Amino acid sequence: MKLKLGILDQSPTIEKGSALQALKNSIDLAVFADEAGFHRVIYSEHHGVEAYGSASPEILSAVILSKTKRIKVGTGGIMMKNYSAYKIAEWAKMLGSLYPERFILGLGKAPGGLKDAVSALNNHRPVILSSQETKLEEIIQYIKEEKGIYDGLIAQPTHVAHLPEILWLGSGIQSATEAAKHGVGYSYADFMRNDQGLDSTETYLNKFDRNQYSPVPSLQVAVAVSVAEDLKSARYNAYGMAYQFLQARHIQAPEALLPSETIEQRILGTEDEEEFFKILDHIILGTPGNISEKLLEKAEEYNTYELLILCNMYRERDRVDTYKSIILAN
Repeated sequence: MKLKLGILDQSPTIEKGSALQALKNSIDLAVFADEAGFHRVIYSEHHGVEAYGSASPEILSAVILSKTKRIKVGTGGIMMKNYSAYKIAEWAKMLGSLYPERFILGLGKAPGGLKDAVSALNNHRPVILSSQETKLEEIIQYIKEEKGIYDGLIAQPTHVAHLPEILWLGSGIQSATEAAKHGVGYSYADFMRNDQGLDSTETYLNKFDRNQYSPVPSLQVAVAVSVAEDLKSARYNAYGMAYQFLQARHIQAPEALLPSETIEQRILGTEDEEEFFKILDHIILGTPGNISEKLLEKAEEYNTYELLILCNMYRERDRVDTYKSIILAN
C-alpha cells in the first residue's frame, strides 16, 4: 500500500529566532513539498505563543496556494470559537473558488491560545462555550448555499463549481462522531496521545454518513516524526518537539524550540523526566532505511493510508531532511 503523505506545519520558531523566519521556512518547505510529491500541507493556528509563527493559517494558505502548483493546501485548523461561521465560510469559498480542488478548510475546537489570547480574540468578552458542532453546521449551510439562520443571506462567491474539502480536527470519540455525522473529513491527532485513538478512528469510519457533505470518508492521522542517519540522532533531534508537547500538556505556552542539550539540562533529574521520555517514545523515530516501514505500520494500525507528518526541530535542515527522507522512502 502506497501512503498518501501530507505535512502538518506549525511554523515553528527557534530560540533567538523570529516568527518571520519561521514563516519563510514554511513557504520554502511547501514549495519543496509541492515538487517532491507530498499530497497536502496544512497550517496550524496559535495565538500569543512564542513557539509558533503563524496566527492566521488562512492567510498563509493563500500565500502558499499562489506559490505552488498541485499540492492541496489548507488550515489545520481554524479555531472556530474565535470567529463567526459566516466569515469563515466567506473566505473558505473564496479560496476554494480561486484554487478549485486544492484548498482544504480544516476546523478545530481548541481555543488556539491561553486565556489572555482567547479573551483578546473575542474582544474581551467571555467566550461562548456553545457546541462548535452547531457552528460547523452553519458553515456548511453557507458553503452549500442552503437555507440557514438568516433567510436569503449569501456568502460570496456564490454558485461555486467545487465545494472546498472540510476537515474536522480532533483527538476523541466526540469529534469523530461529529465528523462522521456531517460527512466531512476527520484528522486524528495521534501526536497528542490519548487512549481513544483507535476507538475514535473506527467510530468515524463506521458511522460516516455518505449522504451529507461528502460521499466518501477521508481519514488522516497526524503523527510526530523524526528521521536521521541513525536512531540516536533521530531521537536527539526530536527533543525540542517532545519538550513543546510536555509544556502543552501542562497547559503552558510552549517556548520556541531549544537546542537538545539545553532541554537535557532542564529535564534530567527533574519530576518531568519520566513524562518527557514517554512523550519522546511516542514520536516515530527512523532512518532513511526503515522509516517507510514504520509509517506503514502506523497507517495500518489506524486503517487509513493518509498520514500527516509533524516535525518541529531546532535546526531547520534536520526538519527538511526528515521530510526529504520520508518522501524518498515512500
